[in-house]
Formats: sequence, structure tokens, C-alpha cells
Amino acid sequence: MTIAKDRLALLKEKLLQERDVLVAEVDKIQKHSNDEFESEVPDINDEAARTYSRQVMLSRGEADRQQLKLIDEALESIERGDYGICVDCELEIPYERLKSVPFVERCVDCMTKLEEARSER
Repeated sequence: MTIAKDRLALLKEKLLQERDVLVAEVDKIQKHSNDEFESEVPDINDEAARTYSRQVMLSRGEADRQQLKLIDEALESIERGDYGICVDCELEIPYERLKSVPFVERCVDCMTKLEEARSER
């Protein structure tokens, strides 16, 4: 069973839209971070607040970049024709799961196993 062409087209469009939003957000964070870094700071308390704010923005930017990578990989897998296949068990990921998170790499069972293994560490 594979994803119908019309559903695949909708998922691809959703991925492209999410990609556009993330690219804009990463660019905005990068620009704001650079502006924040280049501005003058009147005292040490302001410097500490600015440093913390910059770290939070950069951390968020990194999370956005990781999500962007997953989106790009999902778009590539659409082109290859293997989109929607779990990277662990190689079974088809249900359409409803892909619809809610179109860049997901694992089925629910495999994701649950992965999270349990991570929590045991």
C-alpha cells in the first residue's frame, strides 16, 4: 500500500510551506542575533540579559535547522519514491501520522521504542 498521488501532493505542499516558514524564521533569528551582538550594551546586567537572550535564540534556531533538515530529507524521499516508510521497521507510516507531522521518519511503534531507549540511558 502506498500513498495516493493526491495525498502525496498535499503532503509535499505542506512540507514546502513549512520549509518556507522555517527558512524565514532561521534568517530572522540569525539577523536578530547579529544585530543584538553588534549593538552597544550600557552595563553588565544588560550584557547578561543580552547573552542569555542570544543563547535562547540560537538554540531555537538550531532546533529550526534540525527540523528543516528533516523536511529536506522528507522532500528528497518523495522524489526517490520511498516517502512514508519507517526508517527502522520499513513499514508504511499511516497517512494520518504523516498528515500531522509530514517530516516524521518513524512509525508510532518505532518512535515509542526509540524514546524508551533514550529514557533508559
